[in-house]
Amino acid sequence: MSSRLRQLVATLTLAVVADACSSSDSVAPNTPVDTLDGALAEVTVPALDYASATFSGAGIVTPPIVPSRCQFDGASGAFMCDALTGNGLTLNQHFSLLDGAGAKQSAYDAKSTAGLVVNSAVSGTAVGYIGNAAVTLDVDAQQELTLSGLGSAQHTINGTSLTLTTLAYADGSKPPLTSTITTKVVDLVMPVPAPGDPKQWPTSGMIELRSTTDLGYVIPLPAANATTSAALEFTGTSVVKLTITTQNGTQSCRVDITTTMLGC
Repeated sequence: MSSRLRQLVATLTLAVVADACSSSDSVAPNTPVDTLDGALAEVTVPALDYASATFSGAGIVTPPIVPSRCQFDGASGAFMCDALTGNGLTLNQHFSLLDGAGAKQSAYDAKSTAGLVVNSAVSGTAVGYIGNAAVTLDVDAQQELTLSGLGSAQHTINGTSLTLTTLAYADGSKPPLTSTITTKVVDLVMPVPAPGDPKQWPTSGMIELRSTTDLGYVIPLPAANATTSAALEFTGTSVVKLTITTQNGTQSCRVDITTTMLGC
């Protein structure tokens, strides 16, 4: 998908998380890790921003879960959170607490809670314009992130997501653009910071992003599908080894993901 279209998609979906990001209940970066707030904050650390933005289908980072808007459901053993909505899209989230044996818990316990699983889903149809042309964006996305090792000196994050998007012109003047976007978080090892210290970057692990867009009749077959993948390898700082693969080949470089867009 072109950079212009990506910018449009981001504009269409910004309202989904705008209210959540401005909430006064947002988790502070230095929240102690031996609390439920701290554990939930770990699955929204800056290292995961690209995975979160890719999952949204629009370059928008999913907000942290605020425990006060989540209620325990005995039937599922999960904490079901109030939905966040905006511009035709809805974000639903729930999380489960796990003990050392993997059994679900009904409350967080600093001594016995060993992990948590966070599930997020975005769905709906957003509306907007490209120039004077009305367009719609259909989004259907699922993400699961698992944090393990709570109570130890280092924690590990794993996860996957699948996002389907369709960008369509209301007047049918151009064919719709459909995309399938996946992310994979592989063994991100997060050292536990000392009280008062800032969050740290993963000492190892990687994030894989892949996007396949059906360009319709924009270009002739067999090149009607454009696939791009990016792999980020962490070594303890925001500077990562980045490997990007497109139909034109593979490139590798080192970039600071706090200041640089994905690209070599």
